[in-house]
Amino acid sequence: MQESRFKIISDSCCDLPREDVERLGIDIVPLYVSFDGEKYERDYFDFTYHDFYQRMIDEQGTFPKTSLPGVEDYLRAWEPYVKEGVPVLSISMTSMMSGSFNSARNAASIMAEKYPDTPVRAVDSLALTLYEGMLVREACRLRDAGMELEAAAEKLESIRKDGRAYFTIGDLSYLSRGGRIGGLVKLAAVGLGIKPVILFSNGNISLCSMTRSRQKSLSELARQAVMFFKNNGEDPGEYYLEVGYGLHKEDGEALRELFMEALRAAGLSAEPGLSQIGTMVGAHNGPYLMGIALQKRMKL
Repeated sequence: MQESRFKIISDSCCDLPREDVERLGIDIVPLYVSFDGEKYERDYFDFTYHDFYQRMIDEQGTFPKTSLPGVEDYLRAWEPYVKEGVPVLSISMTSMMSGSFNSARNAASIMAEKYPDTPVRAVDSLALTLYEGMLVREACRLRDAGMELEAAAEKLESIRKDGRAYFTIGDLSYLSRGGRIGGLVKLAAVGLGIKPVILFSNGNISLCSMTRSRQKSLSELARQAVMFFKNNGEDPGEYYLEVGYGLHKEDGEALRELFMEALRAAGLSAEPGLSQIGTMVGAHNGPYLMGIALQKRMKL
């Protein structure tokens, strides 16, 4: 690995495992979550994802609230590097669902005035959770290949459209209360037990299909992901692939096996990773959400 040309800092919605955060040499700016609407704790730092989901189970009827990082949060994270002359690449969750990127953009303007000789570049990932984390991983790969800050930022912005995530949930009450895709919820809630399969891509959410059981929704997740590769003539081996789960790791392991079986049946081969979906997405979708995310890697 070449000497780092810039520091990569992401907001906590990237949901990268702690060991990967340390291995990749990135820093995290926390978003915040509250169960009582008064005391807010730092995502990633103050609790584990398992503890967060378990609290959702233990406190049925309580809907956690989330809050974005402020300008000061970004400044605190960046300034130790910028004042030492180290450029910073900041990656934030989609601006279509949070003000995290706007906070980063405003903080970058302040940094530019205070330290005009050391650039800070804020990038809107147009992504969430594992999908955002894949872009962070790609940024690290560009950094380690020796790419300069501005070139790496432009590359990331050019490939955002090449990723997507499919997900389903166990309880529509969280999604309905959040109101972020209320139209889809109304459609999916026509019949009892209906489980939507939802696509998140390029900052937008759309309904892929509806199923009548949990197991069928998981099979549909795998089918949708495989059909993306088949319909577009793409090789999954050229993509980051990640299966995500909420509370129960064993659910994620079962979905991962289901996905691999669907890939093999289609004559495709890949080894998806497995990660826990974090607080920011879990707060609005409940503890039983599941997903498959993918992002094409650039040729260096």
